[in-house]
Amino acid sequence: MNYFYHNFFFTIVLCFTVNFFLSNISINEHFLGSIGFNMVRSIICGGLSINAYNNYKLIMTDKCLLNNEELFKTYHYTFFNYFMIDILIMFYQKYIKIVDRIRIDLLFHHLLAIFVLLTIDNYKMYSLSMLIGISEGMSLVSGFKLLSNYFENKQLTKIFIYYRLLYCIIVRMIFLWPSLFFLYLDMTNNCEKFKNNKNILMILSFIAIIMFTESKWIYKGKKELLKI
Repeated sequence: MNYFYHNFFFTIVLCFTVNFFLSNISINEHFLGSIGFNMVRSIICGGLSINAYNNYKLIMTDKCLLNNEELFKTYHYTFFNYFMIDILIMFYQKYIKIVDRIRIDLLFHHLLAIFVLLTIDNYKMYSLSMLIGISEGMSLVSGFKLLSNYFENKQLTKIFIYYRLLYCIIVRMIFLWPSLFFLYLDMTNNCEKFKNNKNILMILSFIAIIMFTESKWIYKGKKELLKI
C-alpha cells in the first residue's frame, strides 16, 4: 500500500504540473482532461520503458533473481499501481463527464495487464514485469499526438502514429513477446525456485491474446493515418 500511495501522489502532482503547462500554452481544459492526462500517461509510460531498457542486462543476467529481486519487485509494484491508478482515473473522468465514454480497448488492455502482473506476483517472477515494461515505450508519444492534433500539425501527428506502429511491430511483436516466452522458459528450466512454476499453455495463451490486441492497434493506427 505504501507503493500505491506514493505512486498515486506522484501521478496527481504530475497531472497538476501538466495542466499548468497546458494552461500556459493557451490550452484550457478540465483537470484530468484528455490531452493532459494522456500526456501524463506518456511521461509515466516513457519512464517505465526507459527504466526497463536501462536494466535489460540485469533482467537477462539475473533471471533467477539471486541479486536484484528487490529492484525487480519495486518495479513490478510501480508498474501494477500505474494500471490501477489509470483505471480509477478513467472511471472518475466518466463519472464527472470529462469524457463521454470509457475507451473499451484501453480498459481491456489495463485489465489484462493487471491480471498478468497478478499472475507474475503469484509466482514471484518479477523480472518478467520489468521485461514487459519495455512495451510501454509505445505510449511515449500518445499525449503528444493529441497535442499535435490540437494544433493541427498533421505532419507531426503522422510521425507519432508511424512511431507507434513501428514500435508495436518491431519492438513488441518481433522482439519483446518472443523474448518474454524464451526468458520464461529459461527461468522455469534453469532456476530451482521457478522449476515448479512452468505452465507453457498459460504463457502461450497470454501471448496469443496480446498479439491479437496488437493487431487491432495496428489496424487502428492505419485507419488514423488514412483520416489525416
